[in-house]
This record gives sequence, structure tokens and C-alpha cells, in this order.
Amino acid sequence: MTEQSQYQSLQALLSQQTQLLKDMQALLVLELEAVKTRSGDKIIEIAQQKEALLKKVVETDNTIAKSPNVEALTTEPTLVEAKQIITQLLEECQTQNEVIYLTAKQNEVAIDQVKMLLLGGSKNSTYDAYGQKKSGPTLTKGIKA
Repeated sequence: MTEQSQYQSLQALLSQQTQLLKDMQALLVLELEAVKTRSGDKIIEIAQQKEALLKKVVETDNTIAKSPNVEALTTEPTLVEAKQIITQLLEECQTQNEVIYLTAKQNEVAIDQVKMLLLGGSKNSTYDAYGQKKSGPTLTKGIKA
């Protein structure tokens, strides 16, 4: 393979990687919406798609790393620029993934708080007029139906 065709092959791989990361960004937007709406089935579906896409990103990265012209990524201006774009896209994906994690964690905390209110627990202890400790669900006390 000539040096020119190796360069073009590397450029094609970088373009492919850029597109894969743009696809990942689009998927992360959908995942955030699914987490916000607490759509369990959609979250699982998107997680599977993310896993498959991430596998392609890793495979492409490995192919780039094994390219005979890989040193051109630090010397050839168009390849350096393409690599910078890929790095930026990757950082944006990582940030978006962290936002999704924090959103899911916040949802989990809110659900736990509601559960404690409904089911009661040690954090829901109160004292009656006689100073006796009472605990348990206060929202559902006295409801017969």
C-alpha cells in the first residue's frame, strides 16, 4: 500500500470514528430523555445500542492505532485537526454520560424519599403528646379504605 493510500485509509478511519461519536451523542440525548421520563424499557434498549456503538468505537480506535501511518496523527495538519475533533466529541460524550448518571441518581434518591414517606422507617420517627416515640408511615395512618 502506498503512503498516499495509507493516509487516505487513516483519514477514512478518522471520519468513521467521528461519525460513530456523533451517533453516540444522539443516543445519549435519547438516553437522558428516557431517564428523565423514567422509561425503563427505553433505557434498556438504549443501553444495548450504546454498548454496540461503543464496541464499534473501540474497534475503530484499535484499527487506527495499528495503522502503519499512525504517526501522521501528530504531524499531518488535517489528521491532527480530525483527531482534535474526535477528542472533543469523546469528551462531550463523557460529560453527557456523567449528566445522565447524575440524573438517574437524583431520580433514585427522590424515589427513595417517597418510599420512606409511604412505608415509614427510622427517619420518620416522631413523638406523641406523652413523649412516646412513634414511627411508621404518617401519610397512610388512619386510612381504612
